[in-house]
Amino acid sequence: MEHNSFRHLQRPKFIADNFNSLDQVISALREAGLESSNLILGVDFTKSNEWSGRYSFHRKSLHAVGSVTNPYEQAISIIGRTLSPFDEDNLIPCFGFGDVSTRDEYVFSIYPDHRPCRGFEEALARYREIIPHLQLSGPTSFAPIIDAAIDIVEKSNGQYHVLVIIADGQVTRNPGIPRGSCSPQEQATLNSIVAASYYPLSIVLVGVGDGPWDAMKQFDDNIPHRAFDNFQVRTFSNIHPLVCLVS
Repeated sequence: MEHNSFRHLQRPKFIADNFNSLDQVISALREAGLESSNLILGVDFTKSNEWSGRYSFHRKSLHAVGSVTNPYEQAISIIGRTLSPFDEDNLIPCFGFGDVSTRDEYVFSIYPDHRPCRGFEEALARYREIIPHLQLSGPTSFAPIIDAAIDIVEKSNGQYHVLVIIADGQVTRNPGIPRGSCSPQEQATLNSIVAASYYPLSIVLVGVGDGPWDAMKQFDDNIPHRAFDNFQVRTFSNIHPLVCLVS
């Protein structure tokens, strides 16, 4: 993917990543001179969601839809309340990844005609409509959703975007991989994050479920060769009480 033509566009200044809430992310973006943006949403439909709620969601799938709102529903609602005022046109391209049709190679639009959602309320309603019809799969890679976001930024003539990824776990890494080496999914994700740093695009990963998330935060800290610090990792257990307090 060619990104040299976008090097002349104004990119966000360095933004620290020691945040405790999404409100602080927004404050940092505004301090960097960004008063508005366009939002993109990516949702993880990998099979690990079936067991990643063992401790945090009563042993149920994190995508279980019923009388109790699941962690993805909660995260979409809270992120919507927090980030919607920051969105410029209230049109949110929404994608899924990691299901049996996309695995670690592609994404799918949550609408067959690829139209964006009009706000997070519509995104939440559409999520509830499609989840009973999806077959969870994997492995986990964030490269396809990041590449899709880059494509959107390119087509927007370089307008600033924030990609919010809601996911239950870290990028797939098999136990046999030597220390200091990357799995294919890790390498693809690293490459996409580095490529995205040459565009006016910030990426916020919101982790839901049991975790652990330490490796993903170290993953963020060790990404080399970026034009700016474009990747932030937040866990839902951290953003949930803090955002609720300020909502």
